[in-house]
Amino acid sequence: MLKALVALIAGVIVVGLIQSRAHETDYQKALLQSLAAGGIALLFVLYQLQRASSAAAKAWLVPAFCLALIVAAGTLLRFESFSGEMVPRFSWRFGNNETPALKVTPLAESDSDELTVEVQSSTEEGSWLGFLGNGRTGVMSEREFEIPTSADEISRRWDIGIGEGWSSFAVADGIAVTLEQRDEMECVTAYRLSDGQLLWLVEHEANHFQALGGGGPRSTPAIIPATELAPGRVYAQGATGTVWCLQLTDGEALWKRDLIEITGWTIEESEQAISWGRSGSPLIVDNLCVLPLGGPASASDEGRSLIALDAATGETVWRSGDQQISYASAMIMTLGGKRQIVSVNEADITGNDIESGKILWSFPWEGKSNSGANCAAAMPAGENQFLIGKGYGGGSSLIQVTRVDNATNANDDTSSETETFVAEEIWHSSRVLKTKFNHTLVRDGIAYGLSNGALQAVEIESGKRLWEQSRRDRLGQGQAVLVEDVLVVQGEEGEVVLVAADPDDYQELIRIPALQRKTWNIPTVVDNLILIRNAHQAIALELPQR
Repeated sequence: MLKALVALIAGVIVVGLIQSRAHETDYQKALLQSLAAGGIALLFVLYQLQRASSAAAKAWLVPAFCLALIVAAGTLLRFESFSGEMVPRFSWRFGNNETPALKVTPLAESDSDELTVEVQSSTEEGSWLGFLGNGRTGVMSEREFEIPTSADEISRRWDIGIGEGWSSFAVADGIAVTLEQRDEMECVTAYRLSDGQLLWLVEHEANHFQALGGGGPRSTPAIIPATELAPGRVYAQGATGTVWCLQLTDGEALWKRDLIEITGWTIEESEQAISWGRSGSPLIVDNLCVLPLGGPASASDEGRSLIALDAATGETVWRSGDQQISYASAMIMTLGGKRQIVSVNEADITGNDIESGKILWSFPWEGKSNSGANCAAAMPAGENQFLIGKGYGGGSSLIQVTRVDNATNANDDTSSETETFVAEEIWHSSRVLKTKFNHTLVRDGIAYGLSNGALQAVEIESGKRLWEQSRRDRLGQGQAVLVEDVLVVQGEEGEVVLVAADPDDYQELIRIPALQRKTWNIPTVVDNLILIRNAHQAIALELPQR
């Protein structure tokens, strides 16, 4: 028994030491190391107890006790999912985990007249046109809501059931669009912003699922609002590579493409290489719809990192890059004086010419899309610079891109063809902005982000950490956006937290109880509404108007 006690104490000490460093390293790695150390210690303890019980002629005791624990756990608990740090999540099997029922009858089918009147009357609402908002940076310059002093000042404009997936809402013309999984059907769905009524639903048979990442679509739609000359359009990509262009008002399909078919892959080959589902949110730029493409190594010559489709017709305009894709979305930046597409790929970052897709520069960024993957997009961080972060202990880098003109005659008409771009690392730190699923938010030379599950503020110029949320308050692998002077943070456990965007100290303004289950979806802010969702439920939180 003494050996068992020593092993138990030693196991507790080792696990404690591992966990004491988790906030500086990586919680997922710390969990796996703790399970290994704790598991070895536990097995040794059980072995010693079994020897002791056998000596006392009670060899059945330890196996019976273990079996009883397993049966009790299986009876009382239900496995839900894994967290973003691979912690298994359970719920009480006989507890009340009900969420609102799915809306299944689109208003477009039940009362088309009401649809037209209500949508037209909602066009004065604000917009959030796609991934990370209108500027695709997660930053809004003006805040339309007051900071509540208590949760009693916050109402739920609507609270509805929703299908699986980690997509977020895009909003325009009073319509909120997202993607979700409903049984075996992958869907693009549109809800009325005023009351959460389902307006239309477009579906096709597809179902991505991965045990650690869950099921359903991962990307966020992009919207081009209606004008006097053209109706509004929605661009969306499912987790298995289907791309739609739909009419915003009624979901009518304008065109549809299958990226896996374009690459010549099978679904099985794509899922093996891109294990957690295609997550790139459409980038609409200069009449192009740009997306990560993927494909076998044999497709490298033709281009497999990015594809640009004609936004009006869906026809392929160009393909570019020889790298496999990651889970990051393409971004637009002006670097070295040139407006360009910046793409985080499986193991590098590239700048691409918008018109042709030509690679202007590349920078190595280690990753593997079926293991330690790149998920965070590059974010602009000052003139000719961007920040790129990574979880799994990776940290972040500040990259600067400069243009070098190789032309000998500045008046030579061909000088633009000889320009080259150089990407250089200004600094790298494994201690800051370890943005696993979320993205860095930049304001006034300060970067904010959930680093290893804790909110951080970092000085961009130096990479110095200014403050970090305490381990007790950390929000896990959630998401955040910045609205003028307030960080709207979606905690992984479902709560919404408003935090002051203050470089001097962490100031939590209010913590709002919201969703009940794991949430990896980015919040959407429209006027004084915060739209949040996960794989089960969607809520429109209404804050006091500013």
